[in-house]
Amino acid sequence: MSIKTTDKTDNTVADNTNNSIDATPSSSHGSKKHGSKNLVASESWRFWAMFIVLVLLSVWSGWVLISQEWTRPLADLLMPSSQLDIASMAMQLHLVATAVVALLAGGLLGVVSILLQQLVKNPLASDTTLGVGVGAQLALLVVTLFLPSLAIYGGIYVAFVGAIMSMGLVFALSAPSRFNPLILVLAGLVVNILLAAVANVMILFFAERSNGIFSWAAGFLSQNSWHTSIALLIAAAVMAMVCLPLLKPLTLMSLDDAQAKRLGVPINGIRGLVVLVAAVVTALVVSEVGLIGFIGLAAASLVNALGISAIGKRLIVAFVLGALLLLLTSNVALLLEPILNMQIPAGAMTGILGAPLIIWLILRQRRERIEAVTPMVAGKDSNIALWRWGVGVASIILLACLFVQDINGWRLSTDWALTQQYRLPRSLSAAATGLMLAVAGVLLQTLTRNPMASPEVLGVSSGAALGVILGFILLPALGLSAGAGTLLISGLSGAMAVLLLIVWLARKVSSGYLLLVGIGIAAMMDGVMHMVKLSGDPRLEAMLSWLSGTTYSAQPSTVWYLIGIAIILFVVSLLLLKPLRVLGLGTGVARNLGVAVTPVTFGILVLVAALSTASTLAVGPLSFIGLMVPHLASSLGAIKLERQLPLAALLGAGMMVLADWVGRYVIFPYELPAGTVAAIIGGAYFLWLIRKVPTAASR
Repeated sequence: MSIKTTDKTDNTVADNTNNSIDATPSSSHGSKKHGSKNLVASESWRFWAMFIVLVLLSVWSGWVLISQEWTRPLADLLMPSSQLDIASMAMQLHLVATAVVALLAGGLLGVVSILLQQLVKNPLASDTTLGVGVGAQLALLVVTLFLPSLAIYGGIYVAFVGAIMSMGLVFALSAPSRFNPLILVLAGLVVNILLAAVANVMILFFAERSNGIFSWAAGFLSQNSWHTSIALLIAAAVMAMVCLPLLKPLTLMSLDDAQAKRLGVPINGIRGLVVLVAAVVTALVVSEVGLIGFIGLAAASLVNALGISAIGKRLIVAFVLGALLLLLTSNVALLLEPILNMQIPAGAMTGILGAPLIIWLILRQRRERIEAVTPMVAGKDSNIALWRWGVGVASIILLACLFVQDINGWRLSTDWALTQQYRLPRSLSAAATGLMLAVAGVLLQTLTRNPMASPEVLGVSSGAALGVILGFILLPALGLSAGAGTLLISGLSGAMAVLLLIVWLARKVSSGYLLLVGIGIAAMMDGVMHMVKLSGDPRLEAMLSWLSGTTYSAQPSTVWYLIGIAIILFVVSLLLLKPLRVLGLGTGVARNLGVAVTPVTFGILVLVAALSTASTLAVGPLSFIGLMVPHLASSLGAIKLERQLPLAALLGAGMMVLADWVGRYVIFPYELPAGTVAAIIGGAYFLWLIRKVPTAASR
């Protein structure tokens, strides 16, 4: 087995084009430099105008909120709380203390993101993308559920340990690649997914004990005292004093590490101090108000767009922008609460806004030259006896139905009625889902020529899940029944929307950046899930187990329809093998060979959307089968597409059945969703794949 890297011919063409441009006369260079300066100046003015609009929107939304909620004279709003009656004091805290917390928390997260970006020289680094916040959240959840005595002195210590551990994992995974910008962010975002999956499992099993934790984790900023405001204010003052002596060394480190060392800068010490500051501040924010995603990244990105270079000014502006962004988000959430008749956490709102932010960021990064290394596991080409693998998958399904655990321990079950009614439908449903996800993964990896693409990673499955949720909510309001057919159409629409977005972005950015789109869409779905869980609607709460990826709802009367759909879509994918193989060589080559590129590409996208939607409706959106199985098929010798596709289909079916079986019996009598088990296994594989990038790069 070896690790190979893929490279796009278009990148080489672009490099040659850039080289030819660089060979132009100096006068041309001067005019281009002058034009680039004008472009930067125009962009700077545009973003300063955006800054002014942001200030005005924050002030206006705050004024509307105060005019609706505060009935006393405006001057009384700033009176000491002890001089107000209980109702007025509660409203004052709800308005003023919440606004102060939003300003301070958003400002601190903006400063943390600037420090992290300065540290790793990566404009996409932040507390969210490097997994700092989710690590702190998971640590607090684990301690609250299992070791509550550890939090007796305050949650910040527990959150700090979780933040340090998750950030250390991200840095350890990306260090061998010399902190390649794309690899660093991918490692952080996949760590986010894995830790969030673990947290979801805990919340699912300890629903009653974790209700309050979940509400807190959603990022509620509403306050009933000044405690959090004072704690964040002290943290802001201390952070300002800590950052002052760091300004000069961080400025020198932004140029070159070797030069900074020659000038006497203790690089390792400065890096350790910055990591410590980022972890402490993020832990404080998470422990006080919950997880607030993407605010720090948005603030730092606006600072970069404004063209501010001095580190001191960058930190100040990031604090102001982060404060305004979170204040505006909080005000909007509070204004929507009476309209939607539910509490809206600001953290969920920022998660929903995360996907548009990431898309905007990668469009801004398309001009920057970042080495994108995408590894792929491959073996030697060999003939594959597919019938043997088919017999193996059938044997796995049979054993999953017969070898069970119950109150008497492990045993072979001979109860055919129970097997036919319960175990066989679940195993067959898992097999059909694994087959569809694996086929979709092969199609996407071949079509995009990106070995790290899959329906889950690119956000196609999340798009299908979002489409189903929106259809479930909106269709009854339109007078339509939310039956299986209409939900299938809404899920298909969501998956197609994501695929079309990916195809559009593929023409503008490198293939590696497309993976970030899927992470952003997954964050959007996570925000929607928070809203669903907090809505109190029992119909929506019933979708939570499905969203975690379970086969529990599989029925003997419906599983055969799912198998039929899987077989039909698999046969259609076999019919598209020849044009797909040609498209994998590039659109230019495909056109020269007579392939109608646009219709065939659209047809493959529709097929991928159908595969993703059907599998998502069956077991939910969580799984890495589509990423992992095509690589396993290649490592077993199925290099050619006509061998890889059927072998991947069989492997996907077998692995999903195993994941379902493990989820059912590994912690009997409790049950883990099959999709979550597959997500944890596949996420670990994804991180291992990232770890292999340096080997590929060195070769």
